Amino acid sequence: MKFKLPRRQRKSFESISGESTDKNLNKKEALEVFETIKQNFSLAPNSFGSKKGKKEEVLEMLLIIGDQIANEYADCEIILKQGIPEITKVKGK
Repeated sequence: MKFKLPRRQRKSFESISGESTDKNLNKKEALEVFETIKQNFSLAPNSFGSKKGKKEEVLEMLLIIGDQIANEYADCEIILKQGIPEITKVKGK
C-alpha cells in the first residue's frame, strides 16, 4: 500500500519512518511504520500553544495513516485510547 498524505505531512513522514511515500509497503511494513510514528509521538515534547506544534503534527499524521491502514486491511481496526490511535487485529472479518 502507498500512503496518501497531505503535502504538509510528507517530509515529516519520510524523516520519521525512513520510507518514501511513493514506496509500496506490505501489511507488516505498514504496521511497523505506524508503530514507529506512534513511538515518535510519545517521545515528542508537548508543544501545545507553540508555533512548531510537533506533537500535534505527528498525532495528525498518526490518525491519517491509521485510518488508511484500517481501510486497506479488513482484519485491522483502529481504536482511540485516550485520544491516541491504536490498531487492533480483528479475526472475525
